[in-house]
Amino acid sequence: MAELPEIAKLTNQMEETLKGKEIGELVLLQEKCTNVSLEELCQRIIGGKIQTVKNKGKWMITSLDNGESLLLSLGMGADVLYFENEADLPEKYQIKVNFTDETGYTIRFWWFGKFLICKTKDLSQESATKDIAIDPWDNAFTLDYFKKLLAGKRTQVKSFLLNQKNISGIGNMYIHDILFKAGLHPQKKISDLKNSEIEGLYKSILEILNFSKSKGSFAYESDFFGQKGGYNDFIIGYKEGENCPICGNEIVTVKTGSTKSYLCLTCQPL
Repeated sequence: MAELPEIAKLTNQMEETLKGKEIGELVLLQEKCTNVSLEELCQRIIGGKIQTVKNKGKWMITSLDNGESLLLSLGMGADVLYFENEADLPEKYQIKVNFTDETGYTIRFWWFGKFLICKTKDLSQESATKDIAIDPWDNAFTLDYFKKLLAGKRTQVKSFLLNQKNISGIGNMYIHDILFKAGLHPQKKISDLKNSEIEGLYKSILEILNFSKSKGSFAYESDFFGQKGGYNDFIIGYKEGENCPICGNEIVTVKTGSTKSYLCLTCQPL
């Protein structure tokens, strides 16, 4: 599932490639992924030109020059692929956007995704995205901001970090190494964190996400041009039964809510 490094890379590539292009046609083979009829969707976007493509957490927002915005959520994962002409089309997709210069892009959801439309002026009130918090690469995400965000909270640290209303862009892929580098058990309560642990957690969030960015994002995810990322350097994530790189003890898993956590019980005591 794509998280901040993958979404940010894809968003940047889309904006650089598509800015100024005019939408000429839309093919939608899975109408349940959108919030209006296909007829209305086409009426509202065909003829519009791409102005910006930005992310809000894991959502990708494409704004057009006609006052409309398209909101894309990859759900559990998706391939969003650019093509120069129809001969380059992938075999499978649910959505195809054609531009008047004969280029375009396709979207193939792996499992559940959304392709919504909203008036750009109403984006701040769009129910799908209005409550999403800033992500760790936002300039406002400072250590002071992070400390104030955690102040008074009693929830478990993992569930807090995964809640997109608190911090956006972090999911169950990078969270294991983030908590390991910070030396924190996923079930430890935020109210029990020392100031030094909060500072370590803040540093760990940025280090793990920035390292993935430097490697071109996760190796399993494709970018806008079909190229895989280079990040497959998990420290303990998805390494159950292997030895902890710090203490040598076994990496184990524990059930945390609806997800599984990878950790070292020696380095991350509860």
